[in-house]
Formats: sequence, structure tokens, C-alpha cells
Amino acid sequence: MPKQPRTRWLAVVPILLLPAIGAAHPRPTSPANVVRAFYRFHFAHDMAFTRSALRRRERWLAPDLLALCRAYFAAPSPADEVPEIDGDPFTDSQEYPASFRVGEAAVAGDTALVPVTFLWKAGDRRTVTVVLVPRGGWKIADLRYERGETLRGELAAKQ
Repeated sequence: MPKQPRTRWLAVVPILLLPAIGAAHPRPTSPANVVRAFYRFHFAHDMAFTRSALRRRERWLAPDLLALCRAYFAAPSPADEVPEIDGDPFTDSQEYPASFRVGEAAVAGDTALVPVTFLWKAGDRRTVTVVLVPRGGWKIADLRYERGETLRGELAAKQ
């Protein structure tokens, strides 16, 4: 049997490695897909704004927003009083919505705005605009509420 030249194997090896290289460097995820993944997780788990719920959502949050949330929970609060943030700040509600719809992202420079509409069984709806920044992938940096306030503003005011 004749020997195969080594050059033929050198040409085949890189082709065999392509799937592994692609898996190590996945394509960037769009801002809308990041928001969709966040809210799928959020709706499938406890939506209360607690330390433990925050820990489970860290992967989607920008470091500075995460720091503000942690500082909010670190601040002392009387046990017999309603918390400053009462309800779910990620849906801007005390009664959890039944579903959500993610709109088209508007990207300008290093900021993306993604509208999310929340729907309740009674037919009510509310839209929150999620602000994302690229920090090792798109991360949620803030939420803008219909009433004109922001999550960052509410967290900063409570400290």
C-alpha cells in the first residue's frame, strides 16, 4: 500500500477542527434575543425582587446595574415595612403579567433600546424599554418605565 503524503493530512485536520473553533467563539447574540432570553427565564421562575432572584439573573445584567441592585439589598430596611421597591421592577408591576412581547431593537453606537410589552389576562398592557450595553455581550443596563422613571433612578434614590 503506498504511503499517503503528510500534506494531505495537514489539509484535512483544520477542516475537522472547524466545528470546535465555531463552538468556542459563538456569534454575538442580538439585543432583542438577550432580552427575550432574560424574560423567558424571568417568567419561568420566581419574579419577586429578592437577593436570591437577583443572583439567578446576574448573567443578563450589566455590572453597574448589578452593583446598584446589590447595594439596594445591602441597605438596612425595617422588617415590618413594605420594601421601597414593592413588586417586580423588571415588569414594573405588583401583579405579575401573563405574557410578554419583545419588540425590535434600536441600536445606536454602544446602546440598544428594546421595547417589551407586558400583557395581563384582563387585557391591560404596559411597555418597558430595556437599555442594553455591550459588556462581554449585550447586558441589561437599565429599564425605562412608561411613567418616565428608570430602574437605576429608583435604585439610586433608595440608597
